[in-house]
Amino acid sequence: MVNDYIRIKAFYNSLMWLDDQGEPVHDLAESHELLNKQGTLWRFTLRKGVEFHDGSTLTPADVRYSFLRHKEQPSVARQLVESIKDVRIDGPNSIVFELSEPDVDFPLVVGTFHLSIVKDGTTDFLNPIGTGPFKVKEFRPGLRTSGVRHENYFKPGLPYLDGFELISILDLGARANALISGDVHMVTELRSTAIDQVKDSSSAQLLVSPSRRLSAMQYDTTRAPTDNHDLRLALNNLIDRKRYIDMVLKGYGTLGNDHPFMKGLPFYNDALPQRELDLDRAKHHFAKSGFGSQRLELNVTEAVPFSTEMIQLMQREASRIGLNIEIRRNPTDGYWSNVAGKRPATANTVVPRPTYGMNLNLSWKTTAAWNRSRLQHPKIDSLIDQGAAEIDKDKRAEIYGEVQRIIYESAAMTMPAFPNYIDGISKKVHGMSPLPVGPLGGYDFGNVAWLES
Repeated sequence: MVNDYIRIKAFYNSLMWLDDQGEPVHDLAESHELLNKQGTLWRFTLRKGVEFHDGSTLTPADVRYSFLRHKEQPSVARQLVESIKDVRIDGPNSIVFELSEPDVDFPLVVGTFHLSIVKDGTTDFLNPIGTGPFKVKEFRPGLRTSGVRHENYFKPGLPYLDGFELISILDLGARANALISGDVHMVTELRSTAIDQVKDSSSAQLLVSPSRRLSAMQYDTTRAPTDNHDLRLALNNLIDRKRYIDMVLKGYGTLGNDHPFMKGLPFYNDALPQRELDLDRAKHHFAKSGFGSQRLELNVTEAVPFSTEMIQLMQREASRIGLNIEIRRNPTDGYWSNVAGKRPATANTVVPRPTYGMNLNLSWKTTAAWNRSRLQHPKIDSLIDQGAAEIDKDKRAEIYGEVQRIIYESAAMTMPAFPNYIDGISKKVHGMSPLPVGPLGGYDFGNVAWLES
C-alpha cells in the first residue's frame, strides 16, 4: 500500500495538495472558489500549459474523466465521489463540480491520492502516464519501479532528482542495514531495533511523522463470534495501551480510544472515558458473553504494522481471564482481498486522509468499501453527512463527537494507539519534512527532496 501511494505521488498530481498543517494548497489547480452559499458548487481553474508525460496538454476533459471514472466503474474511491452530482467543463481552463450534498472540505477531498488526474479515457494503468515529477522507466508490480525526471514538469526547477528506484525489502533488519550501508537513501516503516540502529547511525537519521493512521483489530459486528457485543467489550479492555506505545512503538505514538479520532486534534471527544487495561471489566464482559472455552481467532499480518505485537499483548492478558486467543498470521500477499473484513476479527490499517470526513466516508458509512466492521448504526450515516455540511466548527465538533461515541460504544475495533510513521533517510538527503498523511513527507519526496553530491 505504501509503495502504491509513493508511485501515485511520483507519477501523478491532484487538483489540490496540502501543507504541513493539513490545509489545502493548489497543485494542478491555480485557484478555486465556492460558487454558492449552500456549499454544493465549486469551480477549479487549471494551470495553463501543464504537460502529461507523453507531451499532451492537460485539459478540463482529463479532470472530468478522472473523477467520473470512480462513479462509473468499480472503485474503492467511489464513496469519495458519491456526492458529485455533475462535473461540467466551464470554458477552456475551468471545471465545475456540482454536489448533491454540501461538503465544506471539498478542496481537500479532491487532493486525495485516488483522485489524481489521469488522461481522458485511460484504462491501462500498467503503463502510467501522468503529469507528475517523474516519468515511468520501469514498472514491475511487486518487484521494482523506477522513474526518470519529467523535464517539462510544470513546477519550475523540480524535481531536483534525476530519477528514483523503488524496491521492496521485507525484512526489517535488512531494510535498516541497506540504509546505513548506503545501498538505499530512504526506507519506510522502521520498527523495533531497526529504529535504534538508524538512530545510532552516523550515516542516516529518523524522519518521524505523527499521524492519524489506524492500526487496529477490527471486528465484524454482523458475524459470529464477534457479533457478540460483550465479547468485543472484553477484548477492548485487554490491552495495556501505555505499554504498547512504550514497548512496541518505542514511544512513537498517540494514545487511542477505539475510534478513529486522535487526542489533541480538533473534534476529539474528551468526554469519553479512556479505555485501559481493566481485567475486572474484561472478565465481567467475557462471562456475560457466554463464549466460554472456545478459541477466538484473531488474524494478523505484516501488512498491518504492529498488529502481531498488539495481539500478543492482548493474548497474554486474555489468558488471565480464561479467554483463549489464537493468533493466525497471514501473508501480506492477498491479505486485503482474501482476509481483511472477510473473517470475524482481522487486523486493519487505514492511511490518514486530510479530513476526518474522508476517513469516515471510506471506512464507517454503511455502504463504504472499507467498512470492515460492517457497523450499521441508524444514525452514523446521517451524522457523517451532517459533519461534511457543517461550517461552524463547534457544531461540527458536536456531530463528530457523537460519531466517536457510537463507534466507541459499539466496540467495533480495538485501537490502542495511533502509530507515528518512522522512516529512515540518509544524511545525504535534504528537503524532507513530516507531513501527517503519510511517510516520506506524505509520499511526496519527488517534489521536495534533493541529494547531496
